[in-house]
Amino acid sequence: MLKKFFFWVFIIFSISFFYILGNYINYPVHQDIKYNIVNHPEFIPSKNIVKLSSAGFYNIVSDFYWLDTIQYIGWNAVSSEYKKYLYPMLNLITDINPNFTYPYLIWELLLTSYNERYETITKEEIEKNVDQALTLGLKWMKENCDLNKIALIKNEYDLKKLWTEDKYKNPCSDSQIPYYLAYIYYWNKFDAINASLYYKITSANTDAPTGARIMAAIMQWKWWDREKSIMMFLSLAESLSSEKEKDCSAFSKELWGVLLNVFNNQIKFDWRFVGQVEKIRQELVKKLWEEKLDKNKNLDNFCSTYLNKATRELNLSYLENADKKYFEDKKNHAINPEILFKAWYINYLPLDFQRDKDFQIIYFYNDEIKNWDYKAGN
Repeated sequence: MLKKFFFWVFIIFSISFFYILGNYINYPVHQDIKYNIVNHPEFIPSKNIVKLSSAGFYNIVSDFYWLDTIQYIGWNAVSSEYKKYLYPMLNLITDINPNFTYPYLIWELLLTSYNERYETITKEEIEKNVDQALTLGLKWMKENCDLNKIALIKNEYDLKKLWTEDKYKNPCSDSQIPYYLAYIYYWNKFDAINASLYYKITSANTDAPTGARIMAAIMQWKWWDREKSIMMFLSLAESLSSEKEKDCSAFSKELWGVLLNVFNNQIKFDWRFVGQVEKIRQELVKKLWEEKLDKNKNLDNFCSTYLNKATRELNLSYLENADKKYFEDKKNHAINPEILFKAWYINYLPLDFQRDKDFQIIYFYNDEIKNWDYKAGN
C-alpha cells in the first residue's frame, strides 16, 4: 500500500512538474506571439505552432488572440491599414477554435466595408477583402452547420417547409453568419442566386429574422428565375394562415400546386389562366381590406403581400414568354405589353396590383438588364 501511495505521488508530482515547466517555457513564446499579433502582424504564427505551444488549451488561447485582435483593430481604426492583416489574424483564431462565432462576425462587418472618406485602398484590394470574408464565412458554415440539411434546403423552394419540418429546421448553430453571407453575396458580389440560398438557410433557423424568408424569394427574382420566385412567394403567402386570411392562404396553396405541375411539365400558361389568377387575387385582397386590417401592422405579416408579389412575377413571366416569340419573329424586343397586345402575341394586358388614379407600376422590357422589369409611373 505504501509503494502504491508513493507511486501515485510520484506520478502526480511528475505531471505537475512538467505542466509548470511547459508553461514556464511556453509563456514567453505566447507573449512574443501576442506582441507580434498586436504590433507586428506580419509575423503571425501558423496554427500548428500555436497549437503545439498551447498545451491543449485551444479555446483559452483563441480568446487571448481575439482580445489582442480587438486591440489591434482599435489602434488602427482611423485608417484601412488594419485590414491588411485582419484576415490572417481571424483565420488563425478560427483555426484554433472553429466554433468561435465573434471573429466571423467581425470579418463580415469590417472586411467587406469601405469608406472612401478615410480609406485609400484599390478596387482590387476591396475585392480581395470581400473574397477573404466569404472564405471565412464558408469555413464557419462547414464547421457549424449540418451540411446534410443544407443540401436539402438548397433544393427546396416551398419555403413553408423550411420552418415547419424537422428535417430542415436549425441547420446552423447561429443564424447571423448565413444571414450576413447572403448580404455579402448580393451587395458585394452581385450574386443573387447564392444570396437566395443563404437567406433560405437563415430562415430555417428558429432564431432567424423573418425578413430572411422574404429576401430568399426576392433574391430568386433578382436572378430572373421567375418560376422559383413565384413558388417561394406563394409558399410564404400560404404560411400566414390566420383566420382573417385563411381564404388567401388556401388559394395560395392551391395555386402553388397547380403551378408546380405547370412548371414541371414546362406548360406555357395562357391569358385565361393569368387573367383568372388576377381576378381571384383582386377579390381576395378587396375582401381583406374591406375587413379593415390594421394598416399599422407590418405588411410582411399579410398573406396578400406575398400573393400580390407572386402575381406580379406571374405577369412578368407571361410577358417574357410572349416576348420571346415576338423576338423570334421581329428580331427585336417589344418595349411594353401594349406592343405585344396590339400584335396579337398576348390576349390579355396584365395589370400590377400597385396602382391608383395618379400612380401605377408599369411593366416594360429593360434593355439594360436584357429582361422584363417594372417601374413606377403615371
